[in-house]
Amino acid sequence: MDIWVIIWVFLFISLFSTMGFGILNLFNIFCHKNADAHYSVDIQRKVKHMYIMMPALNEANQIEATVRRLLRAMSPLPCKTTLIIINDGSDDGTDVKLQRFAGNNRVHILTRKLPHAREGKGKALNDGLKWITTQTHDFKQTVVGVIDSDSKPSFKILLNIFNGFTHSNYDLLQTGISISNIHNFLTLMQEFEFGVPNFLQQIIRMGWGSAIASGNGQFMTLEMATQIKWNNSLLDNLEFSINGLLHGFNGGFLANTFMPQEGVNQYKPLIKQRVRWCQGGMQCLKRYGKRVFFSKKIPPKLKTDLIIFMILPFFSMLFTFSSFLATIVMTYHLVVFPRKTMMVVGTVILIGMLITYLMIFWANRLMRQPSDHFNYRDTVVMVEGNLIYSWMLTPVAFISFYRLVTKRSDWAKTAHGRGSQSLRSAIPKRMVYGRSYETSGAEEGSGRR
Repeated sequence: MDIWVIIWVFLFISLFSTMGFGILNLFNIFCHKNADAHYSVDIQRKVKHMYIMMPALNEANQIEATVRRLLRAMSPLPCKTTLIIINDGSDDGTDVKLQRFAGNNRVHILTRKLPHAREGKGKALNDGLKWITTQTHDFKQTVVGVIDSDSKPSFKILLNIFNGFTHSNYDLLQTGISISNIHNFLTLMQEFEFGVPNFLQQIIRMGWGSAIASGNGQFMTLEMATQIKWNNSLLDNLEFSINGLLHGFNGGFLANTFMPQEGVNQYKPLIKQRVRWCQGGMQCLKRYGKRVFFSKKIPPKLKTDLIIFMILPFFSMLFTFSSFLATIVMTYHLVVFPRKTMMVVGTVILIGMLITYLMIFWANRLMRQPSDHFNYRDTVVMVEGNLIYSWMLTPVAFISFYRLVTKRSDWAKTAHGRGSQSLRSAIPKRMVYGRSYETSGAEEGSGRR
């Protein structure tokens, strides 16, 4: 076999490892209607009460501002609202800050203490859920939401969620995610992740039968929450969604609503976060893979998507080896056949950049926002940086697999950090910005920047 055939095979395997799902998303998105079409113009149900659960662990620096912002956002809603703050064993003075809200009848503070605290987000949420069930028995007209303590929800976000439940029969609604602290390459690429491939995938899933919860910004009926509850997987939102699907609960996606949250702006904390997510997906495959495959309640296309999603980390390890071999071969041939080699490499890179651009284009189009799209400079960096970012996350699958086989499942809070100096030497200078993208548009949460 000609050596160039082998090179092309290796290179396209490498390309597929980073762009393959982009191609699939583009193919599938053409076959789906806009997310808004899944909601009825007529009122489908009444929502009488909305409970918002917010787990908090050592959030003394921002917890007071977050709570006040939430209370302002909750006030105009056309239903009764209650904020439940779950203090999960904080030791940095978070409890002192929370005492300022002890007399507020719209706030309930639930304190978990060691050794029963810090056992994972799922157990904290179940404690909050247990308290909610003591307050009401109207499970079908009560909505329960989960937001992170670094979120910045506005009235418009919460109103869109309220209207989503009112005009649908979905048991679960998931908002989009936007990054509120974009000031370097890492945070911008997280904005790309949440705002482009994840965004498109949720729309596609909804067309196949159900969107899935993705952590921050997930809301569900109390009926679903009490039947499913949260388990101890490292990826609790995926496990919750899978259990919900197995019990006949379906979810929708709010494509016009984006929950602002802080991105991780340093490399090591980002890897730790993604290892937790990746290992959680591996855990879900082990626990639920067979049940999902044989389930008659999950539509075939959605079933296939979930299984692929759970086995993807294992395939990514294989793709990494093929990419490594391709790199060795291409390095050798760059010396022997420099012109031909540069043409091959250039073609592959251009294809990858084109796919990334088309994904951004269609995401912008489906958001249907007259403004706050990804701007030109962001788009250029995303197109250029997607391949680099994918390679930066290469260690995640290997570390996750090692932790899985060694039966390590300890959980640690993600450190978002404030500095970004450690990254600047790792990427081209043109990809790092010394500016903040925090704007009123992000604060309102109705669109992207």
